[in-house]
Amino acid sequence: MPMPLGRRAMLAAPALLAGAALAPGARAAAPPQAGTANPGFHRVKVGEIEVTALLDGAMGGAGEQFIPRFFPDSTPESIAALRERAWFMPNGLHQPVGAYVVNTGRNLFMVDCGGHSSFIRTTGRTLDALRASGYRPEQVDTVLLTHIHPEHALGLSYDGATANFPNAEVVVSAVDHAFWTDPAQESRVPQGQRFIEAARRAIRPYANRIRTFDIAREVEVLPGVFSVPAPGHTPGHVSFRFASGNETMLIWGDIAHQTVIQLARPRWRVGVDVDPAMGIESRVKHLDMLAADRIQVGGVHVPWPGFGRVIRDGEGYAWVQRPFHV
Repeated sequence: MPMPLGRRAMLAAPALLAGAALAPGARAAAPPQAGTANPGFHRVKVGEIEVTALLDGAMGGAGEQFIPRFFPDSTPESIAALRERAWFMPNGLHQPVGAYVVNTGRNLFMVDCGGHSSFIRTTGRTLDALRASGYRPEQVDTVLLTHIHPEHALGLSYDGATANFPNAEVVVSAVDHAFWTDPAQESRVPQGQRFIEAARRAIRPYANRIRTFDIAREVEVLPGVFSVPAPGHTPGHVSFRFASGNETMLIWGDIAHQTVIQLARPRWRVGVDVDPAMGIESRVKHLDMLAADRIQVGGVHVPWPGFGRVIRDGEGYAWVQRPFHV
């Protein structure tokens, strides 16, 4: 029903009076937009171990044409509903980029260390986030690399000369180190020379402080911290697992880039994997174990603020975000 004229007038009167209180042209303007985000970090406890997720930025594929290259087993129809559940972006696939700093009381180590804007414009904030979280790069004693892709490793050195973590040892699987540094392997890199140059630039200042390990089995790379083989995305790709009390956490690199899509369709190949079939095997093995054992998870491309767990969901799996306040 139409609002009575008297009531409309009463509701309008305060607004008219507020406008009349300012002289013409004197209405207060909104302040300038801030333009940049604060450094992002989020901290949880795993038993007595402190784990801090650091937001490095974000990345995405170049337009809709990127999707069939990234997920060659998908069709527009089969992926449409999953993209909607993953917050549909009209210009392709997008995901956060993160890193982790872990304080065991004995070691302060990083798992991956972000990228740099010189390679991916919207990355490179890990060092700012680390400082904002209360730590300094020179306090980090070890950087554990899941693999030497640029958004995981360029935080080590942006220019190939400066060690951003001046007191850190870099630990990476022997297979992954050889994959990125051996000229005989270059033809196997799907992304080509640009990725190869970035990988070599990242690790160059640490040449005398790189320790490698065997990917064929789990290895205790630091006291209480174990590598978990996950080959396929790269030949030496791994995750890292640690525990305290009755709690366990696993931090993965690229078991999944698109959490909603890949957990629902874990057997879809990934077009940027060096060995897509092996990548599927590693992904399914990880997801089975994580769901069965209810292990907490962190991951470089999981939804911010970077922690959750995996549950079974029909023929696939689903990501359950850890509440921000927990």
